[in-house]
Amino acid sequence: MRKENYLFVLWIIFGFVFIQAIDSILQFITYTFYIGLSAIGISFKNLTILIPILTFGTYLFATMLLVKRIKIKSDIDGIYFKDFHRNNFIIFIIIAIFLSPITYKLSGLYLEHSDAIQNSNNSDFISFYGWMTFGINTSKWLILIYLGFIYLNKYNRRKQEN
Repeated sequence: MRKENYLFVLWIIFGFVFIQAIDSILQFITYTFYIGLSAIGISFKNLTILIPILTFGTYLFATMLLVKRIKIKSDIDGIYFKDFHRNNFIIFIIIAIFLSPITYKLSGLYLEHSDAIQNSNNSDFISFYGWMTFGINTSKWLILIYLGFIYLNKYNRRKQEN
């Protein structure tokens, strides 16, 4: 294989790691919303509605920021022939590997010592947790579909121009 092919494969792997790292950060933010809102006394029934909305808003906001940054930083040549950013890759790997377990552990520790969970009905919490997980996973897929449509349209326009 030529050097460019190795570089292209590295950029594909970088993309997967980058997306996983960003997803871990956004999940951490979602769990922080959940812990913060339940700490101030919002009931699980209200959080069942509020957390999926906040999650989708967070994912959408992060996506808009990333798309804007990509538009600003990209050029016509693309990333295929550019050097690989090893330091960023290592940072994203560390975030992707360690942030999700830390998030889940902190959430579990909060639940063990929280008055909100001690004084509530278990079925309310289980329902809320299901909706929070649904909100996170639905947000991921909606954003992925949204980005797919955006870049498919850009690809088709570019194809028609040539």
